[in-house]
Amino acid sequence: MSVREDTDGALLPAVNAAPRALVFLSVPWSGPERAARVSFRAAAAQLAAESPELGVECFWLDEEAEWCQEWLAGLGLPQLGGGYPLGAGSTVWLESGRAVSLEVGGCSLQPGGIVARSRWLWARHAEPGAAPDRRGM
Repeated sequence: MSVREDTDGALLPAVNAAPRALVFLSVPWSGPERAARVSFRAAAAQLAAESPELGVECFWLDEEAEWCQEWLAGLGLPQLGGGYPLGAGSTVWLESGRAVSLEVGGCSLQPGGIVARSRWLWARHAEPGAAPDRRGM
């Protein structure tokens, strides 16, 4: 699984349409974001290798961009979308465009933590005939 990078908002329809999306918020100037980015990319690779049945799509968005701030404001997460980037390497878990979990300080998560939360949120959905199990924020 690759991480699809969006610098102009062109991927937002894909992010919103994905049944399960893992979204990383990036800025080029933050040290904590750089550490979080490494963990996010490693987690994306681990999910693809070990849990492909979850069908998680991974995205990298430019948190500084106006289009990204507007999109974040629409998610209804009070910590994000205030018109300015946090630069913390935040990660958002989405189901069909709806936030189900959030980590504001992404640098506090190691790849295993990102994978574990993804499995916790979505593993039951991947079982044939399983009823939706809303867990989250």
